[in-house]
Amino acid sequence: MLRCHDVPPFTQGGEDCSLPAPHQRSALIGSPPGVGGASNSNCVNWNQYYSDCLPGDHNPHKGAVNFDNIGYAWIAIFQVITLEGWVDIMYYVMDAHSFYNFIYFILLIIVSTTFIFML
Repeated sequence: MLRCHDVPPFTQGGEDCSLPAPHQRSALIGSPPGVGGASNSNCVNWNQYYSDCLPGDHNPHKGAVNFDNIGYAWIAIFQVITLEGWVDIMYYVMDAHSFYNFIYFILLIIVSTTFIFML
């Protein structure tokens, strides 16, 4: 997943869009390229206005995968132990917390499968 600061500048037709947004709807209509901005680009770089990183409205998989309470956490851990969609859960946790959380998931799988085979 991309972070907000990793979003590349918008490109159109092979050139980077660098014009600022017009203050009025018709400000740039009919004006030559470069008017209203410092470059010869014909398009507006809208990415410069989307700089707030906000959390999403819903948890993944229609709210089923989360660690908001102990019940949902046990369901997510059970999914990891049964190897059913565990990679997606691992990536969600890595995006939300830290890259190194993969160690937890790998160890959880090793310990759980070892325990199951001991039974």
